[in-house]
Amino acid sequence: MQIRTLALAAAALCALTVNPAIASADDLGPSLTVDDDRLDSALTCTTDLHGVDRDPVLLTPAFATDQQSFGWNYLKSLPALGIPVCSLSLPDDGYADLQISAEYVVHAVRKMAAESDRKVVMMGHQHGPLNELWALKFWPDLPALVSDFISLATPYNGTDSARNGCDRSQKCPPANWQIATGSNYLNALDERPLPEGPDYTSIYTKFDELIYPQPHASTLVGATNIAVQDVCPLRPVEHFSILADNVAYTIVLDALEHDGAAVRSRISKDLCFTTTMPGLEPSLDDVSDNIEYFAGVPRHFLEDSVTAEPDLASYTR
Repeated sequence: MQIRTLALAAAALCALTVNPAIASADDLGPSLTVDDDRLDSALTCTTDLHGVDRDPVLLTPAFATDQQSFGWNYLKSLPALGIPVCSLSLPDDGYADLQISAEYVVHAVRKMAAESDRKVVMMGHQHGPLNELWALKFWPDLPALVSDFISLATPYNGTDSARNGCDRSQKCPPANWQIATGSNYLNALDERPLPEGPDYTSIYTKFDELIYPQPHASTLVGATNIAVQDVCPLRPVEHFSILADNVAYTIVLDALEHDGAAVRSRISKDLCFTTTMPGLEPSLDDVSDNIEYFAGVPRHFLEDSVTAEPDLASYTR
């Protein structure tokens, strides 16, 4: 139910006018324009990070809240394995300017690293990892605070679904313009190399109906790129079912449990006879979250749509 409703809701993938007044400051990078109370309220952790013995994971969603994307899967499975997890839930559900969304990531990583006295694992779905990657590239203190970067179905090179939809309608929420193929946002991101320090793993599906063309759309240069079909050819996983898929989940765990990025040869082909990750049982609360999310999508397209991509922040220049 969770996957089906999310898929219907985001089938309209296509992108608030940005506040570009973000001035460069010192070695910490651009000053954060979002006030501290909002930054703090967006971050939720499953446990107290003081004294944890593993790197905590930061989960960043895309067009949804953290609970809608991860409350029924990774926010349950990772803590069950003893992995501390925090998640971000943006007030605009990820539809507004991704440059501003990245500020929430910057604050979250700094806070998690300070409280845990450990490095942080960045992880997310769809454009959530773009927020994380933007934070890594434009805030120079962040790479030293991050051990791993793991993404699911992320449009590093844009998606034609957003480009076609936004160009046709000439009106989309800001984030949709920014993830469209050839956007200024993605060009600015691509101009900077991957920062040294974190290990990068991009997990995707060749049958992604929203992020395409694949594998180009989800290929991150300098990262380990693994399609679930590299392990199990013709495995019927799409954009949202990757959030529940057992092969994708095992690749995530491989990256978490080993030094370095995930390694495809360590993923057993026996997993091809399984479907969803262990312990996945959607509840009535999940169904309620779906209904709330589905009802929110038209509101974002009606209220938040703009006629062009937000201007790039001054610090990108």
